[in-house]
Amino acid sequence: MLYTDEFLENLRMEGDPVLDRIIEELFKNSQVGSVNNLLKQLMHNDQEYPEELPDTIEFWLKNTASCPEGVDWARIRNATDLFREHGIAITFLLSTSSLVNCYAAGKGVKVLTFSYRLGQNAYRRIAETGQFVLHIMAPGGLESGGQGIKAIQKVRLMHSAIRHLVQKTGRWDEKENGIPICQEDLLGTLLTFSKVVIDGLRHLGMKVTEKQAEDYLYFWKIVGIMLGVRKDIIPETMEESKQLEKMIKKRHHGPSPEGVQMTRALLEFHAGLIPGEMFDNMIPALIRETVGDEIADWMEVPHSNWQKLMKFKELMGFFLDSDYTGFFGSMVNRLGLALIKRQSLAMTDYEYTPFLIPTELRKVWGIEEKRVEQ
Repeated sequence: MLYTDEFLENLRMEGDPVLDRIIEELFKNSQVGSVNNLLKQLMHNDQEYPEELPDTIEFWLKNTASCPEGVDWARIRNATDLFREHGIAITFLLSTSSLVNCYAAGKGVKVLTFSYRLGQNAYRRIAETGQFVLHIMAPGGLESGGQGIKAIQKVRLMHSAIRHLVQKTGRWDEKENGIPICQEDLLGTLLTFSKVVIDGLRHLGMKVTEKQAEDYLYFWKIVGIMLGVRKDIIPETMEESKQLEKMIKKRHHGPSPEGVQMTRALLEFHAGLIPGEMFDNMIPALIRETVGDEIADWMEVPHSNWQKLMKFKELMGFFLDSDYTGFFGSMVNRLGLALIKRQSLAMTDYEYTPFLIPTELRKVWGIEEKRVEQ
């Protein structure tokens, strides 16, 4: 795949055609209430799907209730094995450096600020992202009947609904920004869930082989297809991902009021994850370490003394950490556990949606069930 400016610019005018038509029809026929109820119940309903759904959305749900044909399940399992090993750190990276990379894309971040004005809660959305990843990356999450399938359907429905609502405000400049949650922005987001995470793990001193990296990318390619990203535009290899990331950064990354606003909300969400003054400002330092100073400066991520210590992270890891994941890798795991707890608390006020950690992952990571019920 050769990514060019012209090719990516055309993708800005593409959304999710089939589902977008269905959602538009539901809004026109005043059937949105049933879809809202579906979004609330989708993850925790014993029935396959609520009976009162309009036929069009019921057909779509049944038609998208499995992975694409020909999926390489060995590669899927390799990716979930990597998540089982490093899932706490991955969850943390997704809620820090990955999000800041998203916020640095000036056009894409406008959709996020629009959706928050339409009633979305920033903290809850951060927690929902963590829950989404736990569902799809748990062992068996993408298999028939897995929680990951419904989680993907829910996110895709939300994307289409937000796309429709933002367009109907009359305040979205489609000529300038493209369609809300367009194919290019979906591609960029997919990179932050895959390549950016692999880069972050390695940067923090965690060992990821080339095969693990490629299989992890493959996993997210399959998820991307199920989320409505065109199959033919998704990178096949880490090298293609690197090329695409470079193009998107050149096209879109830079300072913006919306990016700064979203980053500030993110830092507030993470503030004080670990009690005690010693760890104050560690989150901003870790973000700077993983996204680089240029993006961090654009997003106004504050500087801290932790940055000086991070220059010696490999040496500190050698002396201080018996499992050789590095001092900062271990600290990220500690912060990740605290983050998972905070995400669970952020979800407690969202009816019908308690924060759930799949049983197998909870056992592997040593998380007692009561920890996420507080």
